[in-house]
Amino acid sequence: MALQIVLAGILVLAAVGAGVATVLWNEGKKAEGELARGDDPGVGDVLDGVRSGEAQTILLVGDDHRFGDAKGTPTRSDTMMLIRLDPDAKATTMLSLPRDLEVNLPGQTGLRKLNQAYEKGPKGLIRTLKRLLSSPGEPFRIEHFASIRFTAFAKAVNEFNCFYVDIDRRYYNDNAGLPPGKRFATIDVPAGYQRLCGEQSLAYVRFRHFDSDLVREARQTNYLAEARGQIANTTIFDNRDDILKAIGPYISTDVRHSRDILGVVKLAANIAGKPTEKITLATRDVAGGNVAATPQALAKAAREFLHPGSVPGAATRKARDAAKKNRTATPAAKARRRKATTPPTIFADPAAAKSLVATTIAPKTRFPILYPKAMERQSRYDAVSSRPYDIASSDGKTYPWQAYRIVVTENAGIGQYYGVEGTTWRDPPILDLADDQERLGGRTFLVQYDGKQIRRLMLRTPSGTYWVSNTLSNALSNAEMRAIARSLTVYRG
Repeated sequence: MALQIVLAGILVLAAVGAGVATVLWNEGKKAEGELARGDDPGVGDVLDGVRSGEAQTILLVGDDHRFGDAKGTPTRSDTMMLIRLDPDAKATTMLSLPRDLEVNLPGQTGLRKLNQAYEKGPKGLIRTLKRLLSSPGEPFRIEHFASIRFTAFAKAVNEFNCFYVDIDRRYYNDNAGLPPGKRFATIDVPAGYQRLCGEQSLAYVRFRHFDSDLVREARQTNYLAEARGQIANTTIFDNRDDILKAIGPYISTDVRHSRDILGVVKLAANIAGKPTEKITLATRDVAGGNVAATPQALAKAAREFLHPGSVPGAATRKARDAAKKNRTATPAAKARRRKATTPPTIFADPAAAKSLVATTIAPKTRFPILYPKAMERQSRYDAVSSRPYDIASSDGKTYPWQAYRIVVTENAGIGQYYGVEGTTWRDPPILDLADDQERLGGRTFLVQYDGKQIRRLMLRTPSGTYWVSNTLSNALSNAEMRAIARSLTVYRG
């Protein structure tokens, strides 16, 4: 995200008209100066060379070095994410690697966690990832590297005046009465669509208490997708100096010289507007809380990362982007009709949802409530996380009881929650994530895809905006998501 922020700030300047080349060069030199304040990772000899404009893979690392750590404390990579920028591909792909993935490390006996490859610097991690993801006939290449400390992440979020995030359930931990060895980061973030600033955002993306690494990685990539849609070009342009000064000292990257910065900017311009696809590495749990992946699973993830297929909704996205470019209203594209089918994993239980709404949500909300009459068979309603709540605007105003969240625990896996959101907000930023639209049960839903998986189904009405969200790792199938959305019913009290 740090690299994206830096590059996006320069990229915006390409659209300001006359003097573009001079402005770009000057801004590139300015970015070079700020990035030089951070650490030099010295990874040039393990990265692969690339020419400007060619496809590139960038390794982003969340550095777990904390203020107050004793000198000599090993630094391990808390988050490892590969991002593929390819002007010829149909999507921009992201692949998160579990920190607890068991691997063989050079010079060490036995299996170790992947994040231990970072203890002596990024070179070991880069070499390990290239070896893990290479296959016969197609060596895996990494062209650029950037690491960001947690301090920079929080500062960057605040520089953008925070982000609205769709929180799937309540995240809470206070460490009361726990000894130091049993403590996790403190957090108290309730369920629902809300504005998260720096420290709250950091606690949310880092949370791993009761979650698997895979769920946490899904949370991080979903957060970045939502944040990416809210970073306005004007904000980047106006705040570019402050952003660079705030995060520059906390970034370690090989993209430090003007020619490198401008090369990635050129590539970023060529992929602007493409959908994002999250690639999932199939793993299994092993002893000690670690995870393992077969060579076949690693090869499959690498192949999908390098050669993504098409993401549904290309025609809708093209029409929307054209409308934005021409500053006209988005044309009304024809929504596809979906046949009403209910998979065997979905059953009707309207009484359970209606009872939750009657006791928890309806007493305080004063706008129409939509609730699902259908649910996944292995799930149950979460009365603790479900709630009505206030919406806070970016300028500090509060709108009492203008939203609600129905949270459903999907029992098939740890940390899996899906849900229904409703708000009087007619144009929340989350609508900009839509890729397509479909007719379900006589209503037109906007569809957000994550690859080919439905991430959300969103409905606009005269009363407000409603949506059904999949679990963080998209555990519900597309058929299940459509069946739940089709079952949405107005609560009549």
